[in-house]
Amino acid sequence: MSELDFLTNASVILEETAPRIVQNYFIWRLIMERAGNMPRSIRSIQDQFNRIFQGTTAEQPRTVTCGAYVNANMGIVVSKLYIKSYFDESARNQVMKMISY
Repeated sequence: MSELDFLTNASVILEETAPRIVQNYFIWRLIMERAGNMPRSIRSIQDQFNRIFQGTTAEQPRTVTCGAYVNANMGIVVSKLYIKSYFDESARNQVMKMISY
């Protein structure tokens, strides 16, 4: 399916669906996407949903969730801090040499 086919099909669906249903869908997607970053009371609702619809049985440890969030949203900054703290000039030269190859 091409991008044009997708957009055509999506347009048809949007035209044939009541605006309130479309709004509810987008709100639901937003909440489900951000629920992992919310307090436990909200995450438990998502856990219940995932158990029923996806068959999952447990939430990932919070350290894994938070680490993945930091890596996805601030990975470059954290990498810069790590490099600044642990890479000396020799290590930098070795990396630059590997890159040049």
